[in-house]
Amino acid sequence: MWYVFHGPDVLARDEELARLKAKLGDPDLAALNFTRLEQGATLRELIAACDAMPFLTEKRLVVAVNWVSGLGSGKGRGKKSEESMASLLAYLPTMPETTRLVFAEDATLSESHPLIKQAAALRGTVKHYAAPADPTRWITARAQAKGGDISPQAAQLLASKISASSSDRTQADADARHYLLKLDSELEKLVSYALGRRIESRDVELLVQGEDSADIFKFIDAISARSADAASRAVRSLLARGEPPLVVLSHLARQTRLLIQTKEHPDLSPDQLAKAIGVHPFVARKLSQQATRFSMAELERAHIALLQADLAIKTGNLDDVTALDLLVAQWCA
Repeated sequence: MWYVFHGPDVLARDEELARLKAKLGDPDLAALNFTRLEQGATLRELIAACDAMPFLTEKRLVVAVNWVSGLGSGKGRGKKSEESMASLLAYLPTMPETTRLVFAEDATLSESHPLIKQAAALRGTVKHYAAPADPTRWITARAQAKGGDISPQAAQLLASKISASSSDRTQADADARHYLLKLDSELEKLVSYALGRRIESRDVELLVQGEDSADIFKFIDAISARSADAASRAVRSLLARGEPPLVVLSHLARQTRLLIQTKEHPDLSPDQLAKAIGVHPFVARKLSQQATRFSMAELERAHIALLQADLAIKTGNLDDVTALDLLVAQWCA
């Protein structure tokens, strides 16, 4: 039997792989009957690993990590890639019954991919490890799996402190994967710190270093409340971490653009909005909340102000830090 485990929730995927490996029995014997192939392994190496008979156990497990996506790059490009996939599809029905083969892909494979389309016909099983639609629920469940507990407020704060996505839609899976891995790492630290008690917001504030998205959210929240002091602190936090002012300006421009796109899609749910504008569902929910505080005219003026500030900096009429300060004053007026 063979499987395709694909998608950005590599934590859940690797836990499933660990359970499959545990089914091999004694850990020492399991190690002798387990083969892990990395991206770049040849089809011949894959078949040789699958054809090997198990040693003192009933089954053997072969895991090919990012092997399928590797066919589309490097030496596997083009015609050779198609030939390798065709050969693989021809081999799978003949694979020994004693072998469990898992293709573990960090990215989401297309539904039109040959492995996905022909899985049922070739005795294969496909499981998609998608990014969670609600990060706060995922954080709560993950904390409990680690033997801890976290309040809803603390879970939401943690979700907002870690950068969830970039502006590049082609990086959605990679963004989600890195996001979950960072959340898991922070949870590990928080559970250890709490020592059995419930994790609260104050713990997250104390131990988790906020990232760009958190400060940008704070900035937008501050200007929506017309709080120049809070908006200035959010921008200063970015500058204090070494972000160049022009990069901060680009963050603000992107956030303004996303808010305009959100206003243009008032009837979409957060999940639908996330797909439409290419952001994480949590970010979409935050955008939906923030967009209600602005009129489209205000957002358009803000976008024009950003353009003027960028032009003033690049033509030498204003230094970059002053331009940011003026933007804050203008938006909060």
